[in-house]
Amino acid sequence: MVTNPSIRLVVEESIRFLESTLQWVTAHGEHTRQKWDGAWWHMSVLYEMGEVSQIPESVIVKAKHLLETQVWQTFVISVDDQPTTESDKMKMDCCHCELAVFYKILMAYGCDLDRELPWIREWLLKHQLPDGGLNCEPEAYTGSRKSSIVSTLPPLEAILWHTDREYTEQEAAFLDEGARYLMEHRLVFSKQTGNVIDTEWLKPCFPRFFEYDILRGMSYLAEWSRRRNRVLPVGLLLEGLERLNSSMTAKGLRIGRQVFDPQGPWSGQTFPLLETVSGLGDVSPYLTRQLDRILERLGPQHAYL
Repeated sequence: MVTNPSIRLVVEESIRFLESTLQWVTAHGEHTRQKWDGAWWHMSVLYEMGEVSQIPESVIVKAKHLLETQVWQTFVISVDDQPTTESDKMKMDCCHCELAVFYKILMAYGCDLDRELPWIREWLLKHQLPDGGLNCEPEAYTGSRKSSIVSTLPPLEAILWHTDREYTEQEAAFLDEGARYLMEHRLVFSKQTGNVIDTEWLKPCFPRFFEYDILRGMSYLAEWSRRRNRVLPVGLLLEGLERLNSSMTAKGLRIGRQVFDPQGPWSGQTFPLLETVSGLGDVSPYLTRQLDRILERLGPQHAYL
């Protein structure tokens, strides 16, 4: 439960918005998925804060109903994948990372989507490319066969964190191949050139939604190693800590990037909760918590802070 009074006020404001919005029934989901002030993004901030339980149950029911009735349940790669009826053409089309974010929110709340909407997990597992990642660009499945780190992390997290039983062989392979993909790219590097793919990924970002930063990749590898009983890539994680050094303080990890940066590619409208928890230069308790779990996994012999 949020104890900071200023954050508590904006959380309550987001909850009121979610309860009153009509976005859940908007044709084709134009406003529902509107970055960065649509309904799903209010829910995602609460999820990333660890406050998903504060979302009213009535809102969860509406969100689940939207996924069940207003989403085209096929990733369109070829003409054969496209909807044909007028009613289906009105449905919201999703990509892997977007769908995985929705899935994580509802699963964290306690929904049993694998029973109620099994097509979502099947979708995520189905679209892993040979290099171990996924790509939200359909052309990657018919052309380059190369993945996108941004598209890859949310699906990996969805399966890794939200499976409350033994992983199936398919799920285990999915997670292991995803880890291989991250390790082969050394979290942020191009395999072809050896250069950092995007220098913005070196800056801790909160909240992320489906964006990537180096801490997100490190967090996946640390948790994958624990849950899959695999060797921890210590050297790679220590390299990551070195690259995060300028963002570290005695009080925790500072935010270095806003996903909705007005000067960036994803600029858009925001809302008070998003702005309050994403201040540039602010120490983020949420990112610090994630960093602490990585440090704990590394153990005292690799103490960094």
